[in-house]
Amino acid sequence: MNFKRFSFIILCFLIVLSSYGCIALLLDGIASEVIDDTKGKNPAVVEVSDPEDHKVKTPPDEVRHNTNPTDQDDDGDVDDVSSPDLYTLDMSSDDAFIDDVLRTYGVELIDRRSYLSGSDGEELMRELNHALSLFAPDFIRALVTEYSEYGARFFIRLEGPSYTEFGMTEWDRDLTITLHYHRDPEENGITAAVLAHELAHAAHFVIEEYLGEARSLAELRHFNGPFDYVEDDYDYVWDYDKHGSYFAYDYGMYDYYEDFATIIEMLVAFPEDLLERFSDFQYEALFQKTAYLRDIMYYYISDACFPVFAPLYEAEKIWDAPAA
Repeated sequence: MNFKRFSFIILCFLIVLSSYGCIALLLDGIASEVIDDTKGKNPAVVEVSDPEDHKVKTPPDEVRHNTNPTDQDDDGDVDDVSSPDLYTLDMSSDDAFIDDVLRTYGVELIDRRSYLSGSDGEELMRELNHALSLFAPDFIRALVTEYSEYGARFFIRLEGPSYTEFGMTEWDRDLTITLHYHRDPEENGITAAVLAHELAHAAHFVIEEYLGEARSLAELRHFNGPFDYVEDDYDYVWDYDKHGSYFAYDYGMYDYYEDFATIIEMLVAFPEDLLERFSDFQYEALFQKTAYLRDIMYYYISDACFPVFAPLYEAEKIWDAPAA
């Protein structure tokens, strides 16, 4: 009798242990599925890999810049982050300027209408010099080299007025940035802002060759919260109070190419405005998106363009500063 009772107790003990083991294995399996299900769901992480593994020659369609940024009220006091020109080209004449652009940056500047020798020539040269200087000779030369690997030359063309855009970037065998001159300053595309916008497109095209179109789109979209790209409807849906925390200005909502380019444009043209926004937690998504653009431009092309990101660096100092 005692033996049977002892055996029964042992049997119950073994059943309990067995049941616990099954439950533990079941819980273990569920946990593993949860962990596995989270893999690959953060598209904003730049994977460090050999760029050559992603390089495919598929030149993108042309991208047109057909708007100017909306001026924002400057209500707060921020540090002056307007950088002086780090390199000043020879502006003694139009020919000297064109020669120095080629010598310094490796870019072929075409001015067949002789705008640089006209009445606005000096101002136009200063504008072009400012944008090129902030991107820096080493960065632009690295960008030109990227295109040369595809057998493409790198042009900036100064052309006449356009009723549809201030500038355009096209990669069709060669990489060509076209800037449209107009006597009216409000309509003129030969400015530092427009050139910065178009250089951003040129950089984005190259980066997309490494990342692929789908990943490039997904990674930029990741930062936009509940808002998607709306193409031609951007002018109708834009609300600065809602969208200004995610996009540089309204045209950035057109598509992910313009999202990229409008941020770089604002960094060059309105650095104080972006510093003010970056310094406010409300604009964290735009801050993080800009940091992402910096990282991929540094990694896939060159980190020499750090002057462009001066407002971002200043804002990072504010975020990193210990609380008083």
